[in-house]
Amino acid sequence: AILSTFDLPRIRYNALDEIIWRNASWTSYWEKNVWILPIHRPSIVGHWVICIIYFQTKEIHLFDSLAESWECDIMVCSFFNTK
Repeated sequence: AILSTFDLPRIRYNALDEIIWRNASWTSYWEKNVWILPIHRPSIVGHWVICIIYFQTKEIHLFDSLAESWECDIMVCSFFNTK
């Protein structure tokens, strides 16, 4: 499943689960074994990273070509993993 980044600002700023669910439920992403999650990192250059989540092996792979701090991105990936 390729997830949209539309709701990521809502997640980052603690939107209600009902709001996020209303926007994401139609995708049925929870039925997929692999998720591809693009994450926009606001900065001067407008940088993107990619998170790939493998459920069968319980792995999260995060690729950041600029190798910046990744802790907040993992927090976002973990949110999707627990819903």
